[in-house]
Amino acid sequence: MVTKSRRWARCLRRGATGLILAGGIAGCGFLPSTGYRNPADLTARNAVPRKLPLSPYGNSPYTVDGRTYYPLKSAAGYRKKGIASWYGLPFNGQKTSDGETYNMYAMTAANKVLPLPSYALVRNLNNNKSVVVRINDRGPFFPGRIIDLSYAAAARLGVLATGTAPVEVIGLAPGSRAAAPTPVRRRHRVFGRHHHAASGFFVQAGAFARRADARRLAARLRGRGLGRPHVFRQATDGRTLYLVRLGPEPTKRAALALSGRITSAGLGPSLIVDP
Repeated sequence: MVTKSRRWARCLRRGATGLILAGGIAGCGFLPSTGYRNPADLTARNAVPRKLPLSPYGNSPYTVDGRTYYPLKSAAGYRKKGIASWYGLPFNGQKTSDGETYNMYAMTAANKVLPLPSYALVRNLNNNKSVVVRINDRGPFFPGRIIDLSYAAAARLGVLATGTAPVEVIGLAPGSRAAAPTPVRRRHRVFGRHHHAASGFFVQAGAFARRADARRLAARLRGRGLGRPHVFRQATDGRTLYLVRLGPEPTKRAALALSGRITSAGLGPSLIVDP
């Protein structure tokens, strides 16, 4: 959808400095704001590639910002690396480019040239997680972006907290059985030392453009007796973020309880990060 993608590009161009918390920049793809279901509670499964007729909408050449795009006739053979973003509440319930109603909890995505509808495997190059999505929308039209994920797909890929992530997109033919690779252990930089992610559920209380702001929130969490928060440095798409996380908790229930304590302490909503 051209209107959606232009609005999204403007949101990303603005960038963010200082505090980036839930609701702080709703719609720009960082922490979910009020009205989102918790990512840990999402039950959306991978889309299953099957033969579908091409939509009468969204498959003709079109021009955006002076550039003309020529949609492909088949997703087979499409393979590209670039940046993924995601879109959620501001567009939920609106029409997609193929005429469907956008459902941010479905496993769908937008792409500039893949057929509508078609299927693609998306692999997050930061953590090796993969999902299979159905392409039903056009965009994103921001330089370097190659796919705009639904909220559910972004949650499964671990893209919510950073807003964008480097990915590989592989077009799938009907009947394809794309196996998701086994996730790899990531290394985060924590205040100058390396930390291997442990198994379990982390609770992310905030993401900041400035380390000082992240340290300030970590100190507040410690002061409220909410455990030992860690600050992780993560670089994505040329932007460095400082993520404040507590845990890991052994179960999702324990992580949700900790998230509730953070909210009750007046420190805002938090994000459950799956292992």
